[in-house]
Amino acid sequence: MTTLLALLLCCHSTAYAEEKTPAQTSPPVVEQKSTPAASDKTKLATKITDAESEPKTQAQAQLESSMDNVKVIEKTLTTLRKEIDNSKKGAVLNRATIKDGLDLISSQLKDAHVDLEDMRSLISTQGINLEKLQNDLLTLKRNDLTALQRSLNANAADVSSQKFLIENYASGGYETLLKIAELSTKLDKLSQGQSVQKDSKQNERISMIKDLDRLWLLLAIVMVSFVPIAFAIANNKEHNKPLLDGATAQQGVLLVCLAAFFGYFILGFSFMFGPSTGGWLGSMGFVLLGNATEPSLKSTFAFAEFLLYQASFVLFAALIIYTAIGRQLSGMAHLLLALLVGTLLVPVFGHWAWAGHFITDNKGWLEAIGFVDAGGATTINTLAAGFVLAWLWRIGKHKPASHDPDHPENEPVYCASALFFLAISVAGFTAGSLSISSNQIAPTLLNVGLAASAGGLAALLHYRYTRVDKGQVTRSLGGFVTGLVAVSATASTLDFAEALIVGAIAGLIHNVTYTLLRKSILQQVWQVRAAYIVAIHGAGGIWGSVCVALFGTEGLFAMPNMGQLGLQLTGTASALIYSVGLANAVFFLYARYNK
Repeated sequence: MTTLLALLLCCHSTAYAEEKTPAQTSPPVVEQKSTPAASDKTKLATKITDAESEPKTQAQAQLESSMDNVKVIEKTLTTLRKEIDNSKKGAVLNRATIKDGLDLISSQLKDAHVDLEDMRSLISTQGINLEKLQNDLLTLKRNDLTALQRSLNANAADVSSQKFLIENYASGGYETLLKIAELSTKLDKLSQGQSVQKDSKQNERISMIKDLDRLWLLLAIVMVSFVPIAFAIANNKEHNKPLLDGATAQQGVLLVCLAAFFGYFILGFSFMFGPSTGGWLGSMGFVLLGNATEPSLKSTFAFAEFLLYQASFVLFAALIIYTAIGRQLSGMAHLLLALLVGTLLVPVFGHWAWAGHFITDNKGWLEAIGFVDAGGATTINTLAAGFVLAWLWRIGKHKPASHDPDHPENEPVYCASALFFLAISVAGFTAGSLSISSNQIAPTLLNVGLAASAGGLAALLHYRYTRVDKGQVTRSLGGFVTGLVAVSATASTLDFAEALIVGAIAGLIHNVTYTLLRKSILQQVWQVRAAYIVAIHGAGGIWGSVCVALFGTEGLFAMPNMGQLGLQLTGTASALIYSVGLANAVFFLYARYNK
């Protein structure tokens, strides 16, 4: 019995201690106050998290306390049952002891019941709090949705208003575009009509300019055709003896013109303006094979007109040579020599300097490097004078000096009437290739006249104040032709004052050159005409080529172009080397034939 009482007391004390422990350690129940939906979502989320965590902890503590009370009751009943079963028969149980044990059990049951009631109350309270929280959350969502809907409605209203404005603007813009398109169509039709009319007028103007250019070129052909007339007059003198075979000087002029023209047409034009072979020589069959008249050929001029115009240059060179050599050869020899001039002498060098005049992109090597010779100062005059000088120097070495009264010292090469036709021809040479639209024809012709006049006057005054004899008129006429030759190279680019300077210096050069030739190279009496011709065409042509660099720059008396001067000297030296070399080769063949 004593043992039972001790066990009951132990259980009671244990239960009491266990009852006190949860009451002290369990956290207090926090009453959740219902609050309206907050605007701050962060605070609401924190509140929901606390509401979920605290009831869970309290419910777990109450449940553990109730389970402990039930275990104590169960343990007490088990112990009591064993104590009763183990007690001896006949033993008298103490009522007070049993009552105490039952009271203890009842007390523990009440405590467990209270704990369960508290747990239910807590669960109910938490349920109410959760419902409130749910209502708050729904209210918050509803308010947010309402605000969002209001915002969306406001935005929708703005979008609708903007859409209305955009539609109005689009409608107005579309109407504007239609009007612009209509105006554009009208303007296009109007511009097309004006363009067609403008193009038609432009085409008519271009066609008219081309026709005028062709007309001017035909007129220039007529002008340069006076060359044979000028030389025929120059050789029509009573004291001029016939050629070695008895032909007269005028007959010789005709033979030379025919031979030079024939040779130039057969081979010369092809060598001069045919497709270039390395810039040195044109194609041989350019004319005879019909290539020069092909429609696909992009030529600057019509073939027939250009050939007639260029043939006059060849005739000019051939007649210079014929007049200088004169009766030193027979008519047949002059014919063959003129044929050589028309096929090789002028065409080969002409290809070097002028090949691009007929086909623009078909340039000879001199033209390609920038050499300029507009009117034949080098290509015709210098070339022919070099040939004459070399040929007559070789003849003079083999022919003894003699006095010939038929060759007076002061006899001019070109008489006044011959000089008139020659001036017209040189004007055609200088300005014939210019276009009507360039407005350079009249200034060019004026420069030709100024240079010729200045050359004649300068030569006259120079000879008048250095020597007093009857040769002053001869010098004046020679200076006049020298001025014509010099200005032909650059007449289209000179100012009027520059043309006067070019002509005046040319007249002085004529006098000085003639004097030097007569004293050193061409000393015989029959070489007087040759000395005049070399001074006029040789020295005048060299001076004219140099003037391209000295006076051809833009502006009145502008600084000379030294680079161009080097190119001009290169072209002049090439002409002299080529003509002198060919003259010596031909003279070698002529000498062998005569032997």
